[in-house]
Amino acid sequence: MRYVAFLRAINVTTRRIKMTDLGDLFRGCGFDDVSTYIASGNVIFDSDSSPDLARIQSVFEAEFGFASEIFLRTSIQIDELLRRVPWTSHDGVIEVSFLERPPPPESARALEATAVPPEQLSVSGAEVFFLRAGTGTPTTHRESTSMRILDMKMSRRGLATVVKIREKFLLV
Repeated sequence: MRYVAFLRAINVTTRRIKMTDLGDLFRGCGFDDVSTYIASGNVIFDSDSSPDLARIQSVFEAEFGFASEIFLRTSIQIDELLRRVPWTSHDGVIEVSFLERPPPPESARALEATAVPPEQLSVSGAEVFFLRAGTGTPTTHRESTSMRILDMKMSRRGLATVVKIREKFLLV
């Protein structure tokens, strides 16, 4: 099975690592056909069995000296996510936050209610879609707000990055 690991807060502030080292870590964990994409902690790999997330996180922390939450998605889940993007026509930038699990419906509604137009938020499954006004435009929404309301960690990527990962590494 093909997987994508989205690591939280890589190459921000003092949490700097080389993507070659990150790829080597995943190879050392026994995964095959390992690639990384851009320097924000995206690792694409193959595994015959379900990856042991706790083990990967433990090895990561031992190797790099800090913890980073890891959000795994299969290639099938990436395809499903891309079909669930709530906006097909817009004047803005779409970002997606990967969650540990789907939040309770009341938390999802509470988060969606924090959007300040023209921005929009939509919780779908274990992802939060965020439509912002555009690149370079300040946003009123902070990831910390989402984490507080949903009471869980997340890792955000631009939808364009997710699409590129799919096109470059997941199409078979």
